[in-house]
Amino acid sequence: MNALLSKRRGNLLAWKWLAAAALLGPAVPLQASTFALQSNTVILEEREGRTAFNISNPGSEPILLLSSVDDLDGQPMAGNILVTPAVTRIDPGQSQIVNFTLKKGTVLDREYMLRASFEGVTQKSERGMRMPIRQQIGFILQPRAVAVAARPWQDLRFSIDGDQLTVRNSGPHVIRIGPELRLQPSAALGVLPHPYLMPGETRVLTLAGEVGGSYGHVEIVPLSRYGFAKDKEQLPLQP
Repeated sequence: MNALLSKRRGNLLAWKWLAAAALLGPAVPLQASTFALQSNTVILEEREGRTAFNISNPGSEPILLLSSVDDLDGQPMAGNILVTPAVTRIDPGQSQIVNFTLKKGTVLDREYMLRASFEGVTQKSERGMRMPIRQQIGFILQPRAVAVAARPWQDLRFSIDGDQLTVRNSGPHVIRIGPELRLQPSAALGVLPHPYLMPGETRVLTLAGEVGGSYGHVEIVPLSRYGFAKDKEQLPLQP
């Protein structure tokens, strides 16, 4: 019995980790037992006003797919996005296009990061209920007036006061970044609560490790718009 409970807990923890990693951290393969997503991130451009996203069912049973968009960090933006169809059936071996449409009159002055959720529900099996599979990924709103930045993390500003590291996103872009920030050359560590910074967002982190002496740079692991890890970079500390 204990072994069975331990296995169940492990499976649940693994499922939660995958769901969180797909949205917040470095990209992981988005292949669940019931459906597969087109990519790790949905990008909706204000200029186009609409984007189509493909979900396929590689399994052997039909699924009922529920799609939605939610705000992150209390930003009231998800209500400006229409999702169609919000509920649909996908047969085995088939795929479905889900459309995300920006409501007319919505004007963006900066990038926004939201959360796109897809939940696949299969029919009840002879052995009982089946747990639905949910995948959550990043959803970026790209403004008409803001060009896509190849290296948005260059807008990060760092300063230090004692054992407190302040990091600020001074630009109009969402910055996806690995949560661990290391001061060089001391290797003191600050950890972000989530691997992204919204435009204008500021975080104050308490450093762990050897604190003191002189610092020159902060080492980061930037992520692409689709959440894939890039080569480490060093950014300067502000005086």
